[in-house]
This record gives sequence, structure tokens and C-alpha cells, in this order.
Amino acid sequence: MTLEPPKPSLEVYLLGLVDFADVQKLQRRLVYEQGERDGATLIVCEHPPTLSVGRLGSRAHIARDDDALASMGIRMFWVNRGGGCVLHLPGQLACYLVLPLAVRDLSPMGYVAGLQDVLLQVLDEFELRGTVRHAPHGIFLGEARVASIGVAINRGIAYHGFTLNVGPYLDLFDVLSEPGSAGSFLRQTSMESRRQRPTLMSKVREALVRRTEAVFGLDRRHLYTHHPQLRRKVLSHVYAPSPG
Repeated sequence: MTLEPPKPSLEVYLLGLVDFADVQKLQRRLVYEQGERDGATLIVCEHPPTLSVGRLGSRAHIARDDDALASMGIRMFWVNRGGGCVLHLPGQLACYLVLPLAVRDLSPMGYVAGLQDVLLQVLDEFELRGTVRHAPHGIFLGEARVASIGVAINRGIAYHGFTLNVGPYLDLFDVLSEPGSAGSFLRQTSMESRRQRPTLMSKVREALVRRTEAVFGLDRRHLYTHHPQLRRKVLSHVYAPSPG
């Protein structure tokens, strides 16, 4: 009898509401540590209102100036991932998968396809039919985007990941003016908006972790709710309309 080789391990961090900058520092540390061991690490969290601008993003895709963003409590970061502008909010899950591509013999495109599969399978569990689009990029429900994917690769280790709108306050997405299809601006939606009923964040988190394990052939070993490098208190934030 031939035994199957053990699956690479997956360390999972369910962190709740965490400042964006703190998670970027943690990611860099995890990428460094991942080079010394097998397996992968998944961070699942939410962020206070934050704009991150990837390599395909532009200041022209942001409809508010810096003063207006500051008055709304929205901080902006330029990051080295793929993809464009992403507005992070409470009620949206941000998932960062740190995975050496060689562990699963993946190409960069195969890795992105795996993230797409994770999102499509999670949406399907909640009776939502998502579609993959490439211009503009993302996972869509009808004509509106519900999830964004943006990754980076360093020394063969993929990091960053995706966001999934579970139930954020959608009006705040008006700060973005990304081009959509047929000359229109890109619209955003959420799972709760499409399902027309509350969606438990705990159930979506559980589905994301489970589907990530299945799609990438990983075996969860540990689950944590904190990392010593993170502050326990997030920076204060407000929700306010921009002036004028």
C-alpha cells in the first residue's frame, strides 16, 4: 500500500479589524519566514477605510482629493501588488495568502486562477453565481464587482491576495472612478446586497479558509486570532461625506 505524501501545511490567522499598514509589515515578515519552511500562511481580516493603489492603479481613478479623503478618515497607500485601486472597508474581507509557488508547482497565472476558483466556490455556497472578468479585472455579480484580486511575487513566494465584499457600506465606493465596460464607471456590490439578507461574516470566513485549503491542496495545522507583531488597537476612523 502506497501512502500519499502529506499535504503542505497552512497556518491561518483570523485577525478581525486590523490597520492596513500593520498587515503589510506582517506580510513582509511572513514572506521572509516562508522562505525557510514549507507550507503556506493565510491572513483573513478587515481594514478601517483605506485606499490601496496597485501597479495598474492611478490617481486618476480616485474621485476625491487628498483633503477630502482625509476628512472621510480614508488613508491611501501605494502597494506593489498587481491590480488597480481597492477601497478597503469594515464588512469586506481582505485575504492575504503567502504561498511558495513551487510547493504546489504553480505558475503565476495558475495561482491567480486558483484564487478565482476559491472566490467562485465561496459565492456558490451562498447561492451567488460569480463570473471572472479581465477588463476590468475581478469577480463580478452581474455588472458589478464583488471581489478584487491583486498579487505580488518575491523569490517565488506569492503574497497579497484578494478582497471580498460581504456587507460593507457601498456608498463609500463613490470615492473611486475606475473605468468599467462600455465607457461607464465600475460599480461595486456585496454579497448582502445581492442576497437581500444578512450574511454572517463568520460563515464566509470559514468558507474562505476551507476552500483555500481544497483548491491549493493544503492541510490546516494551526489557527490563530492574533500575531505578536500587530497592535491590538486599530487607528481611529470616521465615516463622513466629503465636503462640498
